[in-house]
Amino acid sequence: MQILNKILSYLKKLLSPISLLWGKINDKAQTSIIIFTLCVLFIAIGYSYIEYEYYAYAFIPIVLLALLIYYYKLDKVLYLIALLTPLSINMLVNENTVMTLPTEPLLILFTLAFVLKTLIDESYDFRILKHPITLAIFFYLFWMLITSLTSVRPMVSIKYFVSKILYIIPFFLATIPLFAKFKNIKTMYLSYAVALVVVVMYASIGFALKGFEFDYSFYIMQPFYNDHTAYGAILAMFLTMTSYFLLSKTTTIKGKLFYFTLFAIFLMGLILSYSRAAWLSVLPAIGIYLILKFKIKFKLILTILITGLFLFFAFQTSILQILEKNSQDSSGNIAEHISSISNISTDASNVERLNRWFCAFRMFEEKPFFGWGPGTYQFEYAGYQKSYQLSTISTNAGILGNAHSEYFGALADSGVFGMLSVIILFSVVIYTGIKVYKRAQDKTEGKLAIFITMSLVTYYTHGILNNFLDTDKLSVPFWFFTAAIVALDLYTKKKEKIQ
Repeated sequence: MQILNKILSYLKKLLSPISLLWGKINDKAQTSIIIFTLCVLFIAIGYSYIEYEYYAYAFIPIVLLALLIYYYKLDKVLYLIALLTPLSINMLVNENTVMTLPTEPLLILFTLAFVLKTLIDESYDFRILKHPITLAIFFYLFWMLITSLTSVRPMVSIKYFVSKILYIIPFFLATIPLFAKFKNIKTMYLSYAVALVVVVMYASIGFALKGFEFDYSFYIMQPFYNDHTAYGAILAMFLTMTSYFLLSKTTTIKGKLFYFTLFAIFLMGLILSYSRAAWLSVLPAIGIYLILKFKIKFKLILTILITGLFLFFAFQTSILQILEKNSQDSSGNIAEHISSISNISTDASNVERLNRWFCAFRMFEEKPFFGWGPGTYQFEYAGYQKSYQLSTISTNAGILGNAHSEYFGALADSGVFGMLSVIILFSVVIYTGIKVYKRAQDKTEGKLAIFITMSLVTYYTHGILNNFLDTDKLSVPFWFFTAAIVALDLYTKKKEKIQ
């Protein structure tokens, strides 16, 4: 540490004219310059890494972040990571290891720095650790750890568990105190959203240059997002959140123009993603808004849901026969593409998804309590496929990823309590968001809570059909939106009770 101080002291003297000029710049401008400079450096590093295979460059972000943490603040690092996440790229470090650069090295170092800082300062708000959402996350992690120890592939499961920690500590536990100032929620949202705009424009222009040919829609967003479903999922979340700032009475006219532009870009990206799951995920979010707006009673909603489930099971044979008659495959025509959602007989994507689900159920039947181990589904499901359920994109090697469901994936990986831990977490977040909305003294804060909840609901719904919380692209916003709900619950002023 002393050597580092001496080196930096010497550099300051050497660059004293620049230091004087730097001192005259305000904090916001300094932050912008630092973030811009680091972004340029990361892009240059990534280009050199890919183009020339200079693998040693992968460690430069760690050195830069170490300097940033030492001389700056941890909260600025969080904004930086959020900004870089949409632009991060998966890179093969060696034959067996893939690392997401630059975000994974940044997350590792931030987690270590935050834990040390918390232990030394002892200034953390421990109410956060007692919050129902935090307790639900602890249960989620506790059971994941238990099933990692009983896993059929312990190293895979432990690595999977650690990756969860590396998202939850920075963007949940470390972010909640930051969000005590509610304006920081907006800053975090913008940090991710601005970079996401770059990706959407890149993908949309690339798609246009390909003549909007349907087949290109599945991977035109690469290398930033692996496929169109993950890309669609994040756009559904941010389209919903952008709606809040667009509709907010506190947003200025210039602000509304800015957010309208963001909304239009995200909507364009969502449509061109051709992700049916992402399109559908917006509907429940709108449903929650309408329920609260028109004060529809919970009893009525519950009655409708129970009636719907009863009718489905009563007429399931007839319903399945109707669905099997639908032969409309995925298509570049939006109307036909929507129609293909219910095609469970010939649409390869739908058939393969059902194949993965049935594999998850069979794996669950064999290991119902502890499951096979977190992150192991993709290595084990191949042997549980049935020939009559295979699609044109199935593989006997079982190398095409996960269970395509946050819920069923957890069921296979961690047993019944694994899936319950996911359901409990999502349910507690929705309950808390609605509670904050109803009790907030400031209507703006209440509406912010419900729009964040709606954004998360788009993912909870999408999670039935896909799962992406093992990637930085979805995990980073997922956890900082969840952190925002906790912060709003802890720090909003409550309505005074009428005596």
